[in-house]
Amino acid sequence: MIVIKTKRFWIVQVWLALGLVLFLGLAYSPAAAATVLYTADTSSAVIVQSRRTLRDQDHHSWQVIGFKPIQADGREGGMALRLVGFPGAVEIDHAQPITFTDPKGHTLPVHNISNQIGKDVPLQPHVAQYDLQAVLSELPIDYRLRLEVPTLTPPPVVLQIPPALIQEWQTVVNTHSRDLIDACDKFPAEARQNPAFPAWVGCSSD
Repeated sequence: MIVIKTKRFWIVQVWLALGLVLFLGLAYSPAAAATVLYTADTSSAVIVQSRRTLRDQDHHSWQVIGFKPIQADGREGGMALRLVGFPGAVEIDHAQPITFTDPKGHTLPVHNISNQIGKDVPLQPHVAQYDLQAVLSELPIDYRLRLEVPTLTPPPVVLQIPPALIQEWQTVVNTHSRDLIDACDKFPAEARQNPAFPAWVGCSSD
């Protein structure tokens, strides 16, 4: 039985090292139908997320996940950026920020908050988390950005962030509890039929 103790704790339970875990089979909207996904968990919270797979300069795949939790009482956690590399292929420097760079050479560091992943899930070397909330409003959406991820063994990982992905992040951060109430089309029928589906969303099973 999963016990939700604190906001950090239930975020940890939802986000494990290799990606997003869906509790009790509460499914998310298929990626083919939408790029912003909605996940319900056993704490009656909804996790709003953008999830993409990008390749670095060596053609290695990375899961790039922007997410924030919305609780039943309307409280929201700050938006975070979770980066997940391939296990054994990379060791991220958890003491360093990541850096966005635009085509003109302007840089914007993003604070490393990997310590917020929590004590209940050991921090993996290929996983890191950053405070996207603090810088999202400063990210331009007119051109591709270079994202540099410091590693314990140089050189750093470089990911190219397309404008469409930044727009997805903005959609996530601008989604609030009022946008989820009775928004049944955001969740598939099998999720709404689950007895643990958050009642505050207001979508009864068919």
